[in-house]
Amino acid sequence: MSARRPVLLYFYPGLSSFVVKDLQIMEKAYEVRHIGFLPAKKWQTPLVCLRQFFFLLRHIWTAGKLVCMFAGYHSWFPALFGKIAQKPILIVAGGTDCVSFPSIGYGCFAKPILGKFTRWSYQLASHIAPVHEKLVWQDYTYQPDDFPHQGFRFHCPSLKTPHTVVFNGYDASFWRPDATVQRQPNSFLTVCAGLHMRFTQRLKGVDLILEAARQLPEASFTIVGAPAGFAFPDQPANVKLLPKMPLADLKAVYSAHTFYMQLSMSEGFPNALSESMLCGCVPVVSNVSSMPEIVGDAGFVLEKRDSNLLVKVLQKAMASDASTLGNMAREKISNQYPEARREQELLQLLQRL
Repeated sequence: MSARRPVLLYFYPGLSSFVVKDLQIMEKAYEVRHIGFLPAKKWQTPLVCLRQFFFLLRHIWTAGKLVCMFAGYHSWFPALFGKIAQKPILIVAGGTDCVSFPSIGYGCFAKPILGKFTRWSYQLASHIAPVHEKLVWQDYTYQPDDFPHQGFRFHCPSLKTPHTVVFNGYDASFWRPDATVQRQPNSFLTVCAGLHMRFTQRLKGVDLILEAARQLPEASFTIVGAPAGFAFPDQPANVKLLPKMPLADLKAVYSAHTFYMQLSMSEGFPNALSESMLCGCVPVVSNVSSMPEIVGDAGFVLEKRDSNLLVKVLQKAMASDASTLGNMAREKISNQYPEARREQELLQLLQRL
């Protein structure tokens, strides 16, 4: 009879693809008991907190470890219970929990109360596992309206909790170019949830893309994530909107485009960028967080948030040897950020706690 696996409690603010992937990784070594923090409306937040509180009362004493995906309201009770019960707690820092952009009201530290809960969670945690070193501390020069630095150590200057970077990982056998799809020349793609919101359009750089599209009629631009019936005011003729779609369908969309754009004001370690690179897209990214390092020599970097500068970058991209760069992009993600690497490093870190 096999020995019973140790119990691990897992907390997350939404059941996204990377949450599911980490859950599957941890289930290889632990009996994982998990609970989401998913209030449908703001007024339901206290009820969700109460549900989490009773979940912790029930399971904390049999648990060996606790893991939180991101820091925020949802991580405070687990961190507090872990501290009281002397159980190690790991917080996986992913992006929004490391930054503050008051100009658009984005990031945990841009909101005073949420910022306090995020800071308290990091202080109570045993260890932090950011998905990239730039989430710990980074010089920020992409646009001048916010802080000159970002990262959880910048926003929590007295923080003593140790950290270990564990990169995201991707399955190169799944994310590969679709041989049945023909890649269109001078075609640019971006994927953006919440596309109908002005806030999201600015955060993800969609406003820049629309401005550049008007100046580059010879190129085509596709944006995935549009609600039914949505269109931009004065939408350029060379901009096409597609609805949100399952991951499996995205593979063919990536494979039909030559370039993938991620022009966000803030990112952690973006999944769509890495998936598109594995599908042979040439990346065009903003000079933000992990992205220039992920791209390396396989793509193009927009140094400043400026639509005229973006036009020049896109013209340079269209004049490049896109086929060679696309192969380089796939090789870079496949070699440096494989799924097996995250699995090994995450389980090793949990074992050490």
